[in-house]
Amino acid sequence: MTRPVLILVVLMLAGCDSPGPGFGALPGTRVTVKGSTFAVRRNGGTAQAIRLNAERRDGGMARGARAIELGTGCQIRPGTLSGDPAVVYARLSCASP
Repeated sequence: MTRPVLILVVLMLAGCDSPGPGFGALPGTRVTVKGSTFAVRRNGGTAQAIRLNAERRDGGMARGARAIELGTGCQIRPGTLSGDPAVVYARLSCASP
């Protein structure tokens, strides 16, 4: 019984930071916002934040949005935030260098 549980735990942990389509080859930047830790990836004008820690509390989307802004250095375009508290996507508006 212990072995199946161990295998299940390993499989669950392996999927914690699995980027979505278009973000797979990109390195993640770890960002912590109010106790929530995210892996933030940017692909051109789009970003993704995957929450890495387990939690059950309100405000996950807002913390994910803030993590995207901190991790990319860009602002989120109004009306483009989507996803859920575990995986947040947004289109970005970045200042020219």
